[in-house]
Amino acid sequence: MKFVLLISILVLLILSVVESSLFGKFLVINDVHVDKNYQEGSMVECTTKCPCCCQSFPSSNYTGQKATKWGSINCNSPFVLFEQLIPQIQKQPVDFIVFLGDTPYMAFWDVDYADTISYVMFLSQELSKLADIPVIPVLGNHDYSPADQFNCHSDMADYYKTMAALYQDWIIDQDTFLKCGYYSQSIIPGLRFVIINGMLCDPANIYTQNRPQDWEDQIEWVDNEIEKAKLNGEKVYIFSHIPVGKSSRRIIPPLCYTDSSLKLAKIMEKYPDTIVAMFSGHTHFDEFRVIYDTKTFTKPVGMNLISPSFVPEGNRYSGFRVYDYDKNNFNITNIHQWYSDTYNVPDDGIPYWNKYFDFNVDYQRFGIDKINPNGLDKLVKLIKTDPEMFKFYYSRYAPKWDFSKVTLQKEKMIKCSLALTSNDIYSNCFDE
Repeated sequence: MKFVLLISILVLLILSVVESSLFGKFLVINDVHVDKNYQEGSMVECTTKCPCCCQSFPSSNYTGQKATKWGSINCNSPFVLFEQLIPQIQKQPVDFIVFLGDTPYMAFWDVDYADTISYVMFLSQELSKLADIPVIPVLGNHDYSPADQFNCHSDMADYYKTMAALYQDWIIDQDTFLKCGYYSQSIIPGLRFVIINGMLCDPANIYTQNRPQDWEDQIEWVDNEIEKAKLNGEKVYIFSHIPVGKSSRRIIPPLCYTDSSLKLAKIMEKYPDTIVAMFSGHTHFDEFRVIYDTKTFTKPVGMNLISPSFVPEGNRYSGFRVYDYDKNNFNITNIHQWYSDTYNVPDDGIPYWNKYFDFNVDYQRFGIDKINPNGLDKLVKLIKTDPEMFKFYYSRYAPKWDFSKVTLQKEKMIKCSLALTSNDIYSNCFDE
């Protein structure tokens, strides 16, 4: 009996070693939005220009909800919440971490340049505590002041230099980063990271209208980097704070101009066997986009996986994401979404993180067994045609949100944004 038990233990250990040698994991954090003015016990319901949960404490007769230590509805993140995340990350057996941008709190009118840099410095210092885990930093639209206003010209040279210094432990080749915040590097043999400055196609950026050449230059650089990766036999992950395509929360403007999004789609169409996926944040929701061929818009050629925010604002959980990947071909094999209900932590407790979402467990029963363009194309069709499937998807899109309050227009915006298509096809989607 003891011999059988010993053999069983050895088999399990061998299987564990084999699995760890075949599959890897990486962790994604985005939209942290920490607030230096966050004060426990301050007002959550507020109507002033000052963001909620700021230094103004409620009057003695205030009967509304008060900000908790770890975060509250309508608030940005307290510093202690991100500090508490670091030991949680250390428990995750990941090969690398991707920070997809946006450190400062969201009231951009109240954040000056010095504030912005201090927020990013805080984040880089915290991530530096993970000494043995490489970090891939990505710039977000709030990581500069004024927010969204990015370009590739001399007036931003000092900013890129400062950010390069803050991220110097992780950015290996800083030449293009110093030019315009994008770069490419490989820390795992056979896998290349192409990190783009998505703000160069951001409709909120005045420079995208006045200097569109900035995006064109970056697209040419992306094409060249992926061509080199192809010749070297490498696979590619693309990281960008802002996703391609339309927003699921508004009809206009898009997340990234349609023309600009389609230029990136053409690159995915050109290198379907080299580019594995694009990863983004920015929307604060659990979403994805399927990229189709730019001639017929019927053949899936790429995917943009979008992770929800760390900041627990808007009555949503605070979260981070873990991706599983195959070490042989770097295909994504599973998605794990971790959340913490920071609103209901006991006074003497700390946030408890628990796995809310597991792609394979949740979607394989619907016949979606691959996280690739074809698999997500199948999921898009189910979400659009099956009311129960849409309801299930929405429960992941925005946990804790009341599904009964989803209007027909809101439902159409979510469904129609799932595919990166032409403006005409997107408009026709609303008439279906």
